[in-house]
Amino acid sequence: MNCLQKTIAILACTAASLSWADPVPSVQIQFDNPIFNGSGYDNVYIKFTRPGATTVTTEYVSAGRFQGTGSQVVGVPETIFVDGLNDLYMYCYDVYQSINHGSVVNYKINLDGELDRTRDFLGAVNAVLNQGKAVYDPYAWLHPDTKFQGAAIQLGIWESKYETSGSWDLTQGAFQASALESATQAAWVSFRSAILTSASIESPYIITLESATYQDMITADPPPRNDVPEPGSLALLGATLAGLAWTRRRKAGAPHAE
Repeated sequence: MNCLQKTIAILACTAASLSWADPVPSVQIQFDNPIFNGSGYDNVYIKFTRPGATTVTTEYVSAGRFQGTGSQVVGVPETIFVDGLNDLYMYCYDVYQSINHGSVVNYKINLDGELDRTRDFLGAVNAVLNQGKAVYDPYAWLHPDTKFQGAAIQLGIWESKYETSGSWDLTQGAFQASALESATQAAWVSFRSAILTSASIESPYIITLESATYQDMITADPPPRNDVPEPGSLALLGATLAGLAWTRRRKAGAPHAE
């Protein structure tokens, strides 16, 4: 193996090592106080079974779109958040834990944490909320027009994740919700009715925010996101190899001693 080949092998190993050491994507979020600032909510009863439990849990919760401010973004560009860090809109993606007004949470960013059923439901929401609009909003599900739509979207997200039968019915199954206001119920019915005729949201348009101690969240991610992004370490390797090759070509044409 000549000198250049050895150098390439060493640099490749170094780049791979640097890639493994890349930080886990994360963001810190301070939730608004009140947490449903600007969007509102509907108080409803939900029923579900906790992992490992045999009895059904019933809770009285507020369903709606959450809002907060993001900071300390690591491992991804800040532009990954559709509406910016100062207006970070989210829905809960976890009924087993809790979140409070004004909570500050460090979240791991998962680019592929949502279920196919969730993408199906949010695609239906987009189809309904974009009806009659001159410009299509691929993030309409994050921009409900009323608190009732926001509440219905939240309930549908929970239904998409926790219902094990594959059906879409809040009145029965592994996940249930009741005591919805009539406008929330009407919005839910319109979203549910559009599921079979609407295209799912593609995976790159959604990210989940995950925490071991607080409720996980789901929000939007603006495309395009490359399937195989080039880490800075690999870009540096490419530049280094190009420089080595250029140097080798120059030496090949220069006089040299035997």
